[in-house]
Amino acid sequence: MQITHQPAPVRMQAVEAIRAEIISGRLPAGARLIERELTEALGVSRNTLREAYRQLEAEGFLEIRPHRGPTVAMLAPQAVADLYEVREAIECMAVNLFTLRATEEDLIALERAFEAFAAAVDHGDTVSIITTKDAFYDLLYAGTGNRELHAQARTMYGRLAGLRLKSLSQPGRPGESLFEIRQVLHTMHARDAERAAELWREHIRHAASAALKTMHPSRSSHATG
Repeated sequence: MQITHQPAPVRMQAVEAIRAEIISGRLPAGARLIERELTEALGVSRNTLREAYRQLEAEGFLEIRPHRGPTVAMLAPQAVADLYEVREAIECMAVNLFTLRATEEDLIALERAFEAFAAAVDHGDTVSIITTKDAFYDLLYAGTGNRELHAQARTMYGRLAGLRLKSLSQPGRPGESLFEIRQVLHTMHARDAERAAELWREHIRHAASAALKTMHPSRSSHATG
């Protein structure tokens, strides 16, 4: 784990570095973060690190308890289901609005972003999977013309990144996921907003079921959220 001091604020670089360690699983749920080790590894001050902790706590990645210090948050199955319910509501609205409002250029850009994501999935590149999927979503929300919707969605990006990887870790799920998204893109081209949103709802529920199986393998395949 290290920071390359780029134009982004050092605090944000620390946030991104720690977040990546959590999403990848190198910092597992329940792991305690040792301040001295992280300040040395990241090359940042204690104050900067503590600011990063507060942001990661707000995003749901860390739990900070008195006299214990920060630990990686452990998402309970119900919390995961709750998060997917919120994701379903926000993303289905975005898909509906994009289908109605996006230009042909927006659609082409979204398809290109999807193909970049598909390539990352095929290569199994964890970092690229996250960055290309975020780029896909940025284009999706930009095409809705609704800035507030995009702002609300951004609060979920980080927390969903790790869950996306859990979902895609299920046998057969990567291919299913890519097929589902391609169906939605095809329906968007036909400007069938209602159908596109319905297909996206199914996509999210399949993703939720796959993510929850990684927590409780015996859980029914009909689990949604």
